[in-house]
Amino acid sequence: MTEQMRQQINSCIAAIAQGDELALERLSCLVSARMLSVAQSVVKSRAVAEEVVQDSFLRIYRNAGSFRRNSNGYAWICKITQNQALNRLRSERSNAAENIDDFFFLASDVDVAAQSEAELTVREAMQVLAPFEQRVIYQRYFMDFTLRDSAASLGRSLSAVDRALKSAETKMRNFLNGGTKPL
Repeated sequence: MTEQMRQQINSCIAAIAQGDELALERLSCLVSARMLSVAQSVVKSRAVAEEVVQDSFLRIYRNAGSFRRNSNGYAWICKITQNQALNRLRSERSNAAENIDDFFFLASDVDVAAQSEAELTVREAMQVLAPFEQRVIYQRYFMDFTLRDSAASLGRSLSAVDRALKSAETKMRNFLNGGTKPL
């Protein structure tokens, strides 16, 4: 994501805080696809993810006034979307009747037949990482967080996040270049 795009996102949020409803539409054009991706990674259903995105835009509209102007608007939006998706999962779990067929996916961590080779390779490469390194990689490459955003989100120093990212990238590069498979 370019700096110009980050500035556009921040200016849209500021305009929304001032009551500009068209800014919400501009913001949607800028980030709705990425928000959908974040939501879908949590809820695993496109239809539910679309609802989560709508709920997230409502939350953004209501809370735009509390956004700190010099912070990363994109990270703020991704965090809202992720939280809305997690809330949706919690809500569905508490309201759902337990059906054994609903838990069939728990029998295996990976359904190899349904995944592309590239996705499987990335999953395997991620397994060579420590949990903290996995979170840093996910935030950097899947949520487009800056190092500063990740440090704030994870409650760690910027240098600790930077070291973890470099270590994770090295481990993944070694694995992808023919290193051993994770256990």
